[in-house]
Amino acid sequence: GDRRIAQDIQGPHKDDPAPTSFVPGAGYHTMMEAFGGKGYLVGTPQELQSALTEAFSKRNPAVINVTIDPYAGAESGRMQHKN
Repeated sequence: GDRRIAQDIQGPHKDDPAPTSFVPGAGYHTMMEAFGGKGYLVGTPQELQSALTEAFSKRNPAVINVTIDPYAGAESGRMQHKN
């Protein structure tokens, strides 16, 4: 992650999130499709199982983007932006 303080970050992308930040709605699965693989967007255990089954059976590159609750783990403290 980027360990610089926010005031030291300059340029046109200075407001972009840190690479280690949780970004709700990010289309990570579409990156794999851009490179010829298969991308899956799942939000339930059943969808995850289906995506895993299909991905392993095709034996090609795949990314399974699992949508999670952004507040999951909050009971143990928020870890976002702790690069």
